[in-house]
Amino acid sequence: MKNTNTKNGLAKSALIMGIIILLSKVLGLVRDMMIAASYGTTDAAIAYETASKLPITVFDFILGGVVTSAFIPVYNRIAVEKNKKDALSFASSYVNMILLITVSLSVLGCVFSGPLVSLIAPELNESTALLASELTRIMFPMVIFVGLAFSFVGFLQSEGEYNIPALISLVSNLIMIGYLLTLGDRFGVKGLSWAMLIGWGAQAAVQIPSVIKKGFKYSIKSPVNSPEVLRAAKNTLPILIATWTTPVCNLINTRLASGIDGGRAITALGYGNRLYTIIVGLFSFVATNLLFPYFSRAAASGLSDENDRLTRTSIKTLAFIIMPISVGVASLSESFVSLIYENGTFNSSDTLITAEALRFYAVGMVFAAISEVLTKAFFAVEKMKIPMISSVISMTFNVIVIVVLGSRLGIGGIALISGVSAGVNMIINLVFAYRKKLISFSIGDYKDLTKSLVSALLMGAAVFFVSELTSDLGRALSFVISVAAGVIVYAALTAVLRSDEIKMFAGMLRKKTGKESA
Repeated sequence: MKNTNTKNGLAKSALIMGIIILLSKVLGLVRDMMIAASYGTTDAAIAYETASKLPITVFDFILGGVVTSAFIPVYNRIAVEKNKKDALSFASSYVNMILLITVSLSVLGCVFSGPLVSLIAPELNESTALLASELTRIMFPMVIFVGLAFSFVGFLQSEGEYNIPALISLVSNLIMIGYLLTLGDRFGVKGLSWAMLIGWGAQAAVQIPSVIKKGFKYSIKSPVNSPEVLRAAKNTLPILIATWTTPVCNLINTRLASGIDGGRAITALGYGNRLYTIIVGLFSFVATNLLFPYFSRAAASGLSDENDRLTRTSIKTLAFIIMPISVGVASLSESFVSLIYENGTFNSSDTLITAEALRFYAVGMVFAAISEVLTKAFFAVEKMKIPMISSVISMTFNVIVIVVLGSRLGIGGIALISGVSAGVNMIINLVFAYRKKLISFSIGDYKDLTKSLVSALLMGAAVFFVSELTSDLGRALSFVISVAAGVIVYAALTAVLRSDEIKMFAGMLRKKTGKESA
């Protein structure tokens, strides 16, 4: 009965959370479409893309996944082993520590904006680099709001509240879309930078009522050197290094891209990566952020079998969903990018280079999603060094390939190496998960994963064939028909192969339909 209740609760939370995140991702896509239409791959776009990466990249290096990943296991352990009052006291102290770090980072980032731009994009022309430096000074204080926002996310998720944390991106996207619709022509890219800063401030502010309702009481006097905070800080370095793969790869890739096609490669990789992130994030964010507190509570209570079950189910479900999407995106990348971005300043030439980036980014979609689940599973049991090791190895691989091949890689090659690095990261995490007995795939599990992969590859061939067959109907109609064909073929193949996941989704649909009929 307990497992059934847990499954039902997870399914309900996942559905609501998924709807909210889907809406947030759609709005994020609308935001990116409007930015692309306004700036394309011009110098202003290059400067904005470079500057907007800097605060987040620095934040990811110094704090990154630490904010929630170090907080949630310690908070839940205190709540289980001691009491709610002590857990709340830890939360206040933790927020003070995050504020101390992020305010310091903000000041340093504003002061050294010029050198930071030179570090991340050394081959930009002088005027673009100066604009990027100015935009960096505008946006860098957002690291304070990022730190606060994710501290609140960790607290609310630990308290079983997932919907409000899922809403935060929706709020910031609405602010940026509102700016582009009303003031974009008047204040340009500098105003867009201010809108981004305000958007991140709103991400923190919108959570405050729920945080207070859940019992959080902030005190500026809460010590940042309490034993509980020091315990969380003890895990900081391994967690940081474990989450460095993406920021390090982004930094390296941006440096190389600044010298390709007059810096246009920076925007192409940026637009392509955001589409990639929207697709992967919609599913992996729901799975990992929903399950992480469950992982932590199960670990604190000694329920290793429950962690194993949750991890295996998450991996198989994500693979079942993301594999066909990855293949489909690679097959239809040019049509996809054209439909999303090609408007206003963003022209057909921009479409081609962005589609090239997206096509090869798609290789890493499944790898990144599975790695995220495994990383959170390790964090939940406070085995921080394992994801750190896999991250270091995958980063080293990325650096070596980039250094050896350099600009010969081109835009597609840079994106491909990022995907392969994600694969290296996933494989190492899986090996350690087996050795540490955090996961125990059965033969049936391997069969289900193989069924999903075979179905996705055959679906990809069908999608390519249909897109070629319908190319004379126009890009939009051809894309819609190809996607519809892909969905039908994939569903049919998985049904014929009797995949556990398609049976699970069919059962959920029958149950829902039955309830509605009743």
